[in-house]
Amino acid sequence: MRKVIGLGILLCTQLAAADYSSSVDSDTCWDGLTNTGGPCMVVADAKWSSHTDGKFIVSYRNVCSHRIYARFCNERKSGSADCGASGIAPGGTKGWSTYKASGQYSYEWTGVTKASKDWVCSGKVNGWGD
Repeated sequence: MRKVIGLGILLCTQLAAADYSSSVDSDTCWDGLTNTGGPCMVVADAKWSSHTDGKFIVSYRNVCSHRIYARFCNERKSGSADCGASGIAPGGTKGWSTYKASGQYSYEWTGVTKASKDWVCSGKVNGWGD
């Protein structure tokens, strides 16, 4: 799992990773990284729908061949966070929009093969949801 904070640019760290099959544990959790150590979850698009209503939309894509579970937050102008979570299928996308947004966002993910284990796997990640 990796946590990323963005404001129009993507920041990430490349780490060496095992291949998918060797990183899957008994709960179907896995590291959420590509075979080369890159992130499975990437920002496909971040845009303002309308500056008059302050609606900010971030679209995320799973670039891996296996399912991931993601948590994403957009910051409101008030400073509060508008957060959600969802599984994202291989090659799939998920959008998250917030009204009265500041334009700042953050996200994190982990690999989870079975949807029924989303909370189990995210619970294994230190700082999930912080």
